[in-house]
Amino acid sequence: MKFAATSSGLLFIARYKGRCRSMDYSPIVERWCAFEVALQSVEAFANPFLEVWLEATFQKEGKRKKVSGFYDGGSSWKVRFMPEEEGIYSFRLSSNLEAFNGLTGTFACTGAQEGNHGPVRVNGMHFNYADGTPFFAMGTTAYAWTYRPEAVRRQTLESFSRHGFNKIRMLVFPKYYRGGDNDVNVSYDPPVFPFAGASNAFDFQTLLPAYFQNFEERVKDLMKLGIEADVILFHPYDRWGIDRGMRQEDDVRYVKYLISRLAAYRNVWWSLANEYDIDETEDGKFCVGTDRKQWDLLGAYIYANDPYRHPISNHNFPLGYIYPDRHWLTHVSYQHPDTYTLMIELKNAYRKPVINDEYQYEGNIRDEWGNSDAQTTVLRHWLSALAGGYASHGEVFKTEGNDQDLFWSYGGILVGDSGSRLKFMKQIIESCPFQEMKRDPKNTDGHHYFALHKGIDEYLFFCRYDLPGKSFWFGPYDGSEPEYEAEIYDVWNCVAKEKKIVRKGSLLPISAWTAIRLKRIIG
Repeated sequence: MKFAATSSGLLFIARYKGRCRSMDYSPIVERWCAFEVALQSVEAFANPFLEVWLEATFQKEGKRKKVSGFYDGGSSWKVRFMPEEEGIYSFRLSSNLEAFNGLTGTFACTGAQEGNHGPVRVNGMHFNYADGTPFFAMGTTAYAWTYRPEAVRRQTLESFSRHGFNKIRMLVFPKYYRGGDNDVNVSYDPPVFPFAGASNAFDFQTLLPAYFQNFEERVKDLMKLGIEADVILFHPYDRWGIDRGMRQEDDVRYVKYLISRLAAYRNVWWSLANEYDIDETEDGKFCVGTDRKQWDLLGAYIYANDPYRHPISNHNFPLGYIYPDRHWLTHVSYQHPDTYTLMIELKNAYRKPVINDEYQYEGNIRDEWGNSDAQTTVLRHWLSALAGGYASHGEVFKTEGNDQDLFWSYGGILVGDSGSRLKFMKQIIESCPFQEMKRDPKNTDGHHYFALHKGIDEYLFFCRYDLPGKSFWFGPYDGSEPEYEAEIYDVWNCVAKEKKIVRKGSLLPISAWTAIRLKRIIG
């Protein structure tokens, strides 16, 4: 037995019945980062996905966690693990492949560096990072950006960062869609498909690691920028025979493979489907139903097999069924243009975080889901927050007749007017104790103005329309007149207009596209 240095860490080498046993791993990993064991085998298999199983048990101070390894093409297998505590870990591999079975090792987990807050967890009806830092989800959509050329991907990542988006809805499988009016052309083939075989004749028992290697690189690109990857596992928009071709056992095998590959990355979320309830009749007509796949089986499987309990949701068609509450459903992901009243109803019904992940997109296409103006987009997003929830933006602009390179699907450069205004909104929300604030009905008329409050100590008012002669009510009603720091924002032009001290009873006019933050001065 001996160790050899490699560029990535240590290469453990031993002899087993005349065959070489080796594994490559780093002896040090940062907390909430992916620790990886790379393994090589010279044995040949007709189908390694079916013939070889690989697991690893990680242990620290008596606490154990088991993860599955995966085949990574050629002669390579890998095991990934995300340490959630600092200290020394040991691990042991188990496999039906003798070259891997019984291999052991240790590594040290060091403290998280700046910007690494760990995975996102549910905190009541809100989200926190694992280190307790509040997470305000400001999402956008780029379904199939992962397999576009590198130059487009760089533009996409720059657009995400420039506009402050921190959660990206993205499909694992390629997407095909022409729209109800054939006004968009989402039809690019990926450079390589996720399964062996050919379109409409795939071998779903043989996954192609190259496809998933590319996808995980995109997840890592997002992680470097502090952006959550909302990984959408299935969708009905398909011309390649993937969605309709996969049987239940194929679904589970694929989901297990993704968990093995991706779960160790702290920025992963699981979405079972985009529009899970779109279906078709036996004669091929469009319909809405809930049994296209065994969604409860898949959700429960992920919950039971993801060692880190990443967020899990399932997204509906707007005319369909918002997914019912389940023990494995960490939050509600819904699609509907009502981002306020329905948001409140869902929060009350589920008592979980709620994200309106599609309230229709800013754009200029003929289909109604993609021709909202910027004012409608910004208003709907503000209302989601003033209802105590979250939302995801999207953009569908055809430029110079180009009906294919649309940001909502393929990424690129955001050109709409809502993105910068949503970033400004996010900055205002994050300056407030958002998770401690409740809807303030005294200062909400459901049309012109809306409000959140934390008792009498802090307020956030949002006005969409002018209402001359009207103003907000704030402060106690015990005869006292405390003072408040007031910050007044023009949320359309993204300007902090005024900062001043106001006393209880002061007039705060209701003016279009204005937000006002009040904080009581104590002492």
